Amino acid sequence: MKVLLVSVNNEKYPYPVAPIGAAYIAQALRSKRHDIRLIDLCFVEDGCSVITDALKDFDPDVIGISIRNIDNLIYNKSIFYMPRIRHIVDFIKKHTSVPLVVGGSGFSIFPEEVLRYLELETGIVGEGETAFALFVDAIENGGYVYDIQSLCYIKDGTFNYNGMAYTQINNRPDRSLLSNRTYFELGGMANIQSKRGCPFKCTYCTYPCIEGNKLRLREPADVVEELEEMKVNYDIDYVFFVDDIFNFPEEHAVAICEEIVRNDLKINWTCFATPKGMTPKLAALMKMAGCKGIEFGSDAGSEKTLKGLGKPFTLDDIAYAAECCMEIDFPNAHYIILGGPEEDYSTMKETFAFFEKIKPTAVIALLGLRIYPNTWLHSKAIEDGVIRKDRNLLEPTFYLTPKIDTDTILQNISEHAKKHQNWIVPGLDIRCDTNILALLRKMGKKGPLWDMLS
Repeated sequence: MKVLLVSVNNEKYPYPVAPIGAAYIAQALRSKRHDIRLIDLCFVEDGCSVITDALKDFDPDVIGISIRNIDNLIYNKSIFYMPRIRHIVDFIKKHTSVPLVVGGSGFSIFPEEVLRYLELETGIVGEGETAFALFVDAIENGGYVYDIQSLCYIKDGTFNYNGMAYTQINNRPDRSLLSNRTYFELGGMANIQSKRGCPFKCTYCTYPCIEGNKLRLREPADVVEELEEMKVNYDIDYVFFVDDIFNFPEEHAVAICEEIVRNDLKINWTCFATPKGMTPKLAALMKMAGCKGIEFGSDAGSEKTLKGLGKPFTLDDIAYAAECCMEIDFPNAHYIILGGPEEDYSTMKETFAFFEKIKPTAVIALLGLRIYPNTWLHSKAIEDGVIRKDRNLLEPTFYLTPKIDTDTILQNISEHAKKHQNWIVPGLDIRCDTNILALLRKMGKKGPLWDMLS
């Protein structure tokens, strides 16, 4: 079967991210001997023209649409991607009648809403390697598709969902289909995944909808082999681990670092991490293995707001994590959320004072929280009168605490951030100018730019 995969993401801020989800699916399909073509619209000005050529030259039997994000997640500068995506899907439907299947992390959060918005029948929730391969096989053999696990569909106006299937990560993404050098040069790093799932229960998080809450770990040796392939085959020497939490469980992180050191692999990398469980030993080992900085999901500088966000750690954990890094001159950035549940004037002041005290390399402050269905935050937003119960959340909708006037929140954050050089606030354009980001990339700066911008 000839399968055309279309990655519709074209967001390049703060840097473009290669669609490894689509590349994972491509590899799974190729292993079944299907003929694959992947169209990546990130760097394409006229997507419809490229799609026209593919439909004519490749003549696919099935088309998969990959949606990474629904919007850019930035309060005060919100961009809703779905109208553009609908235009692309409508164009495809106009020029072919082959089956269209939609998937991706953005779709997995809003499966019914996206299917209805795009007027499509079929989608895949969560990981698509197994489910999409089964779908293509069924189409090829004239089989029944509606019992495939992870599949959702609309039939006779009713939304149906077969439940999500979780699998081990048994293959690597087919990077030969990606513009690896373009992503590396414009984004400053490539992406790699060492695990799926997250066992924590943050009140706003969508990971259970995308990857589930049970950790599935890759073999450290396999991860390092993929890193070596990226370096040898694509001249990539800087990567970002896109795991929700790299340093949990600690023994898995340790094993990956030790494997990098044992293989004498000279590669630079960064990662997301949790403050809980960070130790001087792990920080030193990560640095020895080529890690150039850590991005902690610290979220707040007040015990009250940490609790409101469902965080499994304390301020002492955050301070200790920062100390573990600062003692060995290890750059560390802390993402925080201002204006979430339990936020008030006192907690905001506590947060300002706390991060001024621990002095991390950078504080990246996000304003409010994107509200997603089936989360505790969704219920809280209804309870607090932030949204109505029947509100369709597909279009960007944010929770900002009703305990503080919104203009006051923005003013206080702006005043504090402008006085502290290590603060970055994307929603207020503070130390995150797109022209400066582009200039730094042209100068050959690799990795995340927060340590330079701050």
